[in-house]
Amino acid sequence: MRVTTQNGRVVLVPDQTEIPIDVHKLSENEFRSLGLANVAYIRPALTEEGDEGCAIHAADGSPLAVVEDWETAWGIILHHDMVPASLQ
Repeated sequence: MRVTTQNGRVVLVPDQTEIPIDVHKLSENEFRSLGLANVAYIRPALTEEGDEGCAIHAADGSPLAVVEDWETAWGIILHHDMVPASLQ
């Protein structure tokens, strides 16, 4: 809350940061940008050698890396101070 004046009276007004966002009213681009810098997801993929592995993607779908297994992917994401999400 912040304090302001309206018509000579002191009133409390909620900060914009305190108003919850209705995700149903976001555009597709706004929705995709939520958590963009903080979230990475893991999904099954093939490594360069053709073996089964895991792909790490940014929240917007941009590929970041392909590793051998789920545990390695999870560890890499945490090491970079991101929040992992799995699509298995």
